[in-house]
Amino acid sequence: MRHPEIRPLDASDEVALQEWHATYLLADTAGRAHPTPWMLPEMRADFRGQRTGDKVLPFGGYVDDQVVSCGIVELHLLENLKVASVFVWAHPDHRRRGHGSAMLEHLTRTAREAGRTTLSAEAAVPLTGPADGEGHPHADFLTGHGFGFDIGDVVRVLDLPPDEPRVRRLAEEAAPHHEGYTLRHFRGPVPEDILVPFGDLAGSLMSQAPSGELGRDVEVLDEERIRADERVLAASGRTKYTTVAVAADGDVVAYSELVVPQHDPEHVYQWGTLVQPEHRGHRLGMATKVHNLLWMHEQEPGRTSVVTWNAEVNSLMIGVNEALGFRPVERIAEFHKVL
Repeated sequence: MRHPEIRPLDASDEVALQEWHATYLLADTAGRAHPTPWMLPEMRADFRGQRTGDKVLPFGGYVDDQVVSCGIVELHLLENLKVASVFVWAHPDHRRRGHGSAMLEHLTRTAREAGRTTLSAEAAVPLTGPADGEGHPHADFLTGHGFGFDIGDVVRVLDLPPDEPRVRRLAEEAAPHHEGYTLRHFRGPVPEDILVPFGDLAGSLMSQAPSGELGRDVEVLDEERIRADERVLAASGRTKYTTVAVAADGDVVAYSELVVPQHDPEHVYQWGTLVQPEHRGHRLGMATKVHNLLWMHEQEPGRTSVVTWNAEVNSLMIGVNEALGFRPVERIAEFHKVL
């Protein structure tokens, strides 16, 4: 068995990038009924873009100059400074030859050299299996390398077009509960006049969402980071639709985001939805989510599904999603490892 040569991916080399992405795409979609891979232009923008909050380091494993494995180390630069997120993919035709293990070992060494003491990883596993994915190769690969199960997520899909009578009824039922708030939507960049309060709210998402034993810091979403992320998103061909709820004092107290990828003509991705704790109980999560869904669909007809995922313990958001008609299709098991 030949050991792969693992080297950094030069994302400015278009041929190398295409070969790397072709292997990633095969590996990420193999055996999955509802994969949601990143398309080549999206990866290109992500790898070549300049962010202030994250650093993405892609690697390729090569045998006879053929890409047999792909890996990424993601380093957070403003928070979670002891954590590195790692991702490993092995070409379906070259599995069980140690290529994935070799890649994970390389990523672990890279994370250590960057001063990280904890690795986070995830595995896509069937819906019908256990939350930790035990018995599935993706999850067993991580536990076999010393990772411990952290928390289980469920991927859900809403078929489009949405059931408008149902969705509008939910909006009408929520309306009397948030009469003191104003709903406002925007496409693309966050407007200047709400940039700071929006960044404060969205930055708290990862710390408030269930994350298991690992936990997450509040994200620093200042103007520089938000604008840098927006430039990368635009370069990737992804358009964000956002609806916010504004309180009487002008504070942004709730938001919901949908992302429409130009290079993936079927999917829409539900990103963050969050309500400030002191403003909960007014159905603002439902209100922003419903408003955003109807507005996005009006602007982007022809899409076939919205994809979202939530921690299994996040019963409130799961209830909102199920009321809208989302159905479960897959699990994502999250793991971590202390180095």
